[in-house]
Amino acid sequence: MPLTLDILEMGARGDGIAELDGERYFVPFALPGEVVEAEPIDKRGEGIAADLLEVLSPSRHRETPPCTHFGICGGCALQHWRHDVYSAWKAGLIERALKQRGVVAPAFEPPLLGTPGERRRVDFVLRRQGKRVLAGFHERGSARVVDVGTCVIARPALTALLEPLRATLAEVLPDGAAADAIANETDGGLDVLLRPHRRLGLSIDQRQRLVGLAERANLARLSWGDRANPDPIVTRRPPLLVLGEVTVEPPPGAFLQATKRGEQAMREAVTAWAGDAPKVADLFAGVGSLSLGRPGRLALFESDKPSVTAVDAAARKIGGNRVAVERRDLFRNPLLEKELNAFDAIVLDPPRAGAAAQVAEIARSKVKRAVYASCDPGSFARDARALQDAGYRLEKLKPIDQFLWSGHVEAVALFVKGLA
Repeated sequence: MPLTLDILEMGARGDGIAELDGERYFVPFALPGEVVEAEPIDKRGEGIAADLLEVLSPSRHRETPPCTHFGICGGCALQHWRHDVYSAWKAGLIERALKQRGVVAPAFEPPLLGTPGERRRVDFVLRRQGKRVLAGFHERGSARVVDVGTCVIARPALTALLEPLRATLAEVLPDGAAADAIANETDGGLDVLLRPHRRLGLSIDQRQRLVGLAERANLARLSWGDRANPDPIVTRRPPLLVLGEVTVEPPPGAFLQATKRGEQAMREAVTAWAGDAPKVADLFAGVGSLSLGRPGRLALFESDKPSVTAVDAAARKIGGNRVAVERRDLFRNPLLEKELNAFDAIVLDPPRAGAAAQVAEIARSKVKRAVYASCDPGSFARDARALQDAGYRLEKLKPIDQFLWSGHVEAVALFVKGLA
């Protein structure tokens, strides 16, 4: 039965939140201050998810979404919200999380605001249906594929891949089969990993068609299979990342910072906030995008084998034993207090779960400075509280919006141990 709801605030996922008769309702595509008609559909956490039927009284901050797929495609949640209000809400997610944990925070640095057309990493989903291939993203809360003409958040070169992918995969995928196209725009060109949802061998003819795709789309590299064991189809030129004076050839499907500007803002923060520390450890280092190229000695720790191999190759080119890399699962085997004490500063960029075990060791260590890059306000606030309780103070924090029009927000922060 439809309900009339007053939207009170925006939830962390980008859904409008309403309360009625002691129940909380989560309504996608509704904005604070609006009156809406919504249909309750299912329990969700401590509330009820509802479908938006009609906006009865729109917010003055509501805008026309720039993408025709908005509302169906699951990629964006907030294109209908005025940009300045949306951006303030994102910074507020971090501020609220820290306040809930009792973390004393400074005035934030000016945020890096996301802009359309700058995402350099996109995961397209491809599904063959008869003679055609659908290419785009999953619908919101569904396995169905939205066939996308263009993507307003992605780099133009990535959007331009859609038609060549459709044409080629119609001759490679069996009817009903699906694959992901993990596409990274590197400094050396486009790097694409085609990952079938089910194991699928390739004939010589199918390989030739994929080589043709790489030629037509001007790809740097095209691979097939999963990240752990990709099958190289063709490398027309190295897909390089330029990190200061260092170049890294990332593995197929590598995790990159979502935007070049976001990566640069984090690198600048690491450079400025780690200062002239002679020995730095980069934890959860990935392909070294935040720390490679800085002066002094650098030790990188990462669990992903392909990324470690890529960083090790770059380190050998640098020479001089300035850079060391170690494969290590920091969740199960964090650097211990004594190991950390060998470093003058720490950089860490953990996944969404944060780094509770590793932060506990940092808290016990003598390391004076830690630069923490976070992609989740909740786990960041938890870890920040652990550091604060150990005598660290949160001295600087910069919000970074790399995932435009989503509920995700990142930050880079400086923690300093000792008296101010």
